[in-house]
Amino acid sequence: MTRAFVHRTLLAIVAAGAIVLPAVADAQQAPATPPPPATVTPTASVPLEFSGLLFPQFIYGGPKGNGTRSANQFQLERAYLTVKGKIGDRTSLRLTSDVYRPGGNSGYTMRVKLAYVQYEYWMNGEGFMGSSAQVRLGMQPTVINETEEAFWPRYVAKLAIERAGFFAPADLGASTTIGFGKHMGELFAEVTNGPGYTTPENDRFKDYSARLTLTPFGATATQGLVVAPWYYRGTVASSLAPAEGRKHDRAGIFAGYRAPAFVVGGQFASSTNENERVAPGGLVTEDRSGKVVSVYTHLKPFAMMNPAGTKAWGVLLRWDRVSGENGYIPTGGDFPVVEGKFIVAGITHDVNSKLSWALDYQQQSPNGAAAPALDVRTYNIHVSAAF
Repeated sequence: MTRAFVHRTLLAIVAAGAIVLPAVADAQQAPATPPPPATVTPTASVPLEFSGLLFPQFIYGGPKGNGTRSANQFQLERAYLTVKGKIGDRTSLRLTSDVYRPGGNSGYTMRVKLAYVQYEYWMNGEGFMGSSAQVRLGMQPTVINETEEAFWPRYVAKLAIERAGFFAPADLGASTTIGFGKHMGELFAEVTNGPGYTTPENDRFKDYSARLTLTPFGATATQGLVVAPWYYRGTVASSLAPAEGRKHDRAGIFAGYRAPAFVVGGQFASSTNENERVAPGGLVTEDRSGKVVSVYTHLKPFAMMNPAGTKAWGVLLRWDRVSGENGYIPTGGDFPVVEGKFIVAGITHDVNSKLSWALDYQQQSPNGAAAPALDVRTYNIHVSAAF
């Protein structure tokens, strides 16, 4: 091996090292490849809609001839807090709490008035002949109250059928509503416990009700002409024979027309209670009936110049008559008499779409020789504030 060959070999090794070593050094100094980002699973949220409704009021007056000066007081007649949410495909829920004062020296308290889950089994007219339909389960409105309250300002006074104690405005149960195509009305059917939302179930019997709402001119359930016959078949446990049930039926028809300038409405309803008594020959039951007629109007002449209906003054008039057969006993309610009338007369003002108030006179007058405590006359300021 010659010296020249050795020299050339050393030069080749040095040259190779000059090329390889910097690459190795760069490889050692290069940062490691970052790991892939961790997969984050998004958390599903339920969009909730929160709203409320307040009914503050001032009342001057009271029972006629009670020998004292007229009373006056500020009250919060009702406060409703509502949460609505869509919890899935075709599925939603509603929870409405009712803040009220039980009476006497009690303070304000809260209870649940509406709490139900709703499933739309026909949507956007996909049902028979373009119908839509839903089913509800839980605490929900009863057969006719929600329909009529779209025509009468509830913050001024309760509906006649509620004042007469026909049934509660809400109850625990299940219902279905089928809305006819082309806005021609709806069919409603419901089964409930019976006592209402203020009392738990107290017997084994259930109440059944149905309503047919017709809007013959293609209006909606809150606009135009509405005619709604309804039927409520109820049963309560006998106090003398607990295993047996006693009739507690109601039936009626509501008609109303709503336009921007005026609202008119009327309700005729009858109630049949199966009274019972112990006779020498054994237990005797007898049917006794009561009737309620209610007509009202809410005129807003200035609304013709303002289609939105805001800042519109109105005149409110209502007349109710309660009658009953001898021995008919109303079941609760705010009108504990068999015969009498209830009138409302006042003015209203819509300050805006969320705030309205009324200055009104109300008179509850029983027929015959009733106790003076039942003859009540008051002057009131009623307010409805929504948010």
